[in-house]
Amino acid sequence: MQITQLPFNQHIDLQSDGDVVFLKQQPCLLNHVGSLHASVIHALAEGASGHYLILNLLPLFPHSIVLVKKAAIEYKRPAMQQCSAKADVSPATLQHCIDTLKRRKRTILTIPVNVFCDNKIIATAEIDWWLKIEA
Repeated sequence: MQITQLPFNQHIDLQSDGDVVFLKQQPCLLNHVGSLHASVIHALAEGASGHYLILNLLPLFPHSIVLVKKAAIEYKRPAMQQCSAKADVSPATLQHCIDTLKRRKRTILTIPVNVFCDNKIIATAEIDWWLKIEA
């Protein structure tokens, strides 16, 4: 699976390149002042966190259920052009998650995400994912 294959992500034309996801500004994604709508920036952050899971955990646990449990985002400035987002999980946090999944078959992983526009952080987010390994 790729994050770009999910129907909503196709609708907003979410793209990926390596470990980064991005959106190009389109008129249908803008708000009343001409910047990217807050909900679109949120979707970009969530997409980056899901992309991280697909790249780093699902290859190890292909029979998993993953669902967002909680999300928090802080908007820092308007997004006036193409935006990108990248998850920022420490190797120790990833390893703890892997160890817990092996032991308990379920866990919650908090994935921090930075959203960039013109090389400046325009939003930060934390997405909590509930993960469960199916037998």
